[in-house]
Amino acid sequence: MAEDDPVVVGANRYRFSPGERILNPHVMSVSFIWVLSGSGEILAGNRRFLVEAQHIVRLPWHHRVEYQADLRGPFHVGTLHVVPRHARNAPVIPRVAHLPGDPLLLDPARNGDGTEFHPGLTSTRNSAARRIVEYGTIAIERLGEDSFDEDYFRALGRLIMLENAEWVDRHGHQSTLPGTLELMMTFIRHHIAEPLTVARVAESARCSETTAQRLFTRYTGETMQSWIRQVRLREAAALLRTTGLRVNEIAQLVGYADPLYFSRAFRRAYGAAPSRFSQAELRP
Repeated sequence: MAEDDPVVVGANRYRFSPGERILNPHVMSVSFIWVLSGSGEILAGNRRFLVEAQHIVRLPWHHRVEYQADLRGPFHVGTLHVVPRHARNAPVIPRVAHLPGDPLLLDPARNGDGTEFHPGLTSTRNSAARRIVEYGTIAIERLGEDSFDEDYFRALGRLIMLENAEWVDRHGHQSTLPGTLELMMTFIRHHIAEPLTVARVAESARCSETTAQRLFTRYTGETMQSWIRQVRLREAAALLRTTGLRVNEIAQLVGYADPLYFSRAFRRAYGAAPSRFSQAELRP
């Protein structure tokens, strides 16, 4: 066994409020952030990432990160923190240092290389990044239990860093989506309360249904109908947190004729009934 090896020291989910901003100036970990729903901006180093559901951001050892949630559909994120090299002869404290004055910032048992890679963006289409998210989900569940199994989280850290070595950025800088796809996305957002078929959306951009589906699959990693469903649920989440409208009224506004079906879809996406959605979670 190596004298120093990776270990997971933190993982959680956090649901942002509309427009909420959080700054973590000294994050002593290699961090992975995945967007479960909603959208916003993540700023790290000299990089600015515009992110939405299915995007995954990777940040290097000892980084500064700022989150800025969208006003209408604030993001809900999962985060995972790994110390790349933690001394075997020192006990692991399951917490990531991120604020000035934290004694863990100077912990000699924790080390990493901040120049190993730059902040990067990919999506769930990247198989290595997708597996890291799966490990992150496991870490969230295990950290929610009463005891911290150091051997388990060291083993999980090794798996995550092996996948990290296979990471491929989706692109070096934010790319521009094809104009046809942008037109369809805009049409969907402007007509979210109405029935939206593939044929109707494709017609808005003067393209075939086959082309429309191909563009959504290629650039979002999901079908058009799946993307529409996420937009509807993000808009519903924003309305639930910023208005006093009843659940059935919001269901109608985002294109669900059946409030019961809407409630079931919302619970599957957010893990809570619409009426209880305003409860926040842990800080990223």
